[in-house]
Amino acid sequence: MSFVKQVAISAPLVALFALAQSPTSVSAGGDAGGSGASYGLSNTATRSVTKTLSRGGAQCRKQPPVYRYDCYRLVYRRAANQLQGNSAYSEAQQALELVERSLEAAVAQNRDSTQPKRRRALETYTPVKPAAIPRVKRAAIEALEQAETILLRSPANKQEHYTRIAEAINSNKVLLRSALLPGGMIRFAQALITGFLRQG
Repeated sequence: MSFVKQVAISAPLVALFALAQSPTSVSAGGDAGGSGASYGLSNTATRSVTKTLSRGGAQCRKQPPVYRYDCYRLVYRRAANQLQGNSAYSEAQQALELVERSLEAAVAQNRDSTQPKRRRALETYTPVKPAAIPRVKRAAIEALEQAETILLRSPANKQEHYTRIAEAINSNKVLLRSALLPGGMIRFAQALITGFLRQG
């Protein structure tokens, strides 16, 4: 076989190999194949972020109130880091980082130096002063609302994915707002709901 024919046959194979090795770009609603990182809008990336926000928010809700807000800060940091380097989620990353920075500032301004930090797994939570909890809580809710606004005003081609992230943020906001009620009222409401579900 001549050298020219060998080049003609091998060139398409080299091109296919290079294509297979390059990052897979996906459109809204799609998934990047394989076990590597996802590029572009994908169900995999969106699901990962919403799961981090939902599970993290539930865990933070179980923390003592003085540690709860630094816990949320770290949740939003983790979620933002999951989108690092994926330009398709630039607005979402911006929204999550906004919440993280707002909570970081609120915790720092209202830190309770008389109480020890709290460890959970590899994370450490900084306490705020008990008297400052309502103020920190309002700052957190305001940041969550701003993040939702950023996401819901995103370009049309991103709405499907960004709306799902906004819904996870809204769930955290609902949990925080419910904490504004006296603890006894919350426990009473939870007991009613649990009893209703058992009867159903």
